Amino acid sequence: MDASYLPTSVSGRLCCVGYVMASVVVTICFREMLRDVCQKYSLPSPRYGILVGSDGLISVYVEVEISKGESVAETVRIWGSPFSDVDQSEEDAARRAVAKLRDEYAFEVKDANLEDKKFYENLYARISVDHTVVCEKYKRLKTDYNLLKGYYNDLLSEKELLVAERRELMGNIEKCSDIFRRPSIRAVHPTSSGEGSGEDPATPSGYRN
Repeated sequence: MDASYLPTSVSGRLCCVGYVMASVVVTICFREMLRDVCQKYSLPSPRYGILVGSDGLISVYVEVEISKGESVAETVRIWGSPFSDVDQSEEDAARRAVAKLRDEYAFEVKDANLEDKKFYENLYARISVDHTVVCEKYKRLKTDYNLLKGYYNDLLSEKELLVAERRELMGNIEKCSDIFRRPSIRAVHPTSSGEGSGEDPATPSGYRN
C-alpha cells in the first residue's frame, strides 16, 4: 500500500484522522479536557450514563457539578447527540459539558486558534476605538455644518431683502425720471375777446415812449 494513503494519528489529547494527501482534520479529546477542567476547579470527576433508544441509537449524558458558592453546588446533566457509536455520543456530551463550564467559569482553551482569537480581539478593540473617534469627529462636523447652514440661510434672507430694497429704489428712480421727461407748461395771456385778433393790443393809458 502506498504510504501516502496511510492514516495519520496523533496520540495523547489530540485525535487526528486523515490522509497525508488529503486535508488533515484534528479533533480535541473533550473527555480528557472535561476531566482536566474539573480538576482545575476542584470539581468531582464527571459521571457518564448511557441510554439506548428504540431506534438503536445510543445517547450518552454526563453529569458535572458546578460550584455556586463555598458550600453550594449544582449537578448539571448534559446530553450528547444520539449516535450508533457510544464513543461519539460520549465525546459530544463531554464537548457540551466543556462549553457549559466555560460559560460558568469564563476560562479559555489554549490551542492553535487562541493566538488568532486574541489578535482579532485586539484588532476589534482598536477598530472600535477608531470608530468612536470617527463618530465624535462626525458629530462635531455635523454641528459645524448646521451652524454654517444657518449662517448661509441668514445671508440668503439678507440678500433677498437687499434685492427687494434695490427693486424699490429702482422703481422710485424710474418714477422720478418720468417726471423729469414730461414737457414743460407755458403761461398763456388771455385775449380781449373770445377769439384771437391779428392786431396788436392797445397801449395802456399812461404809458409813454
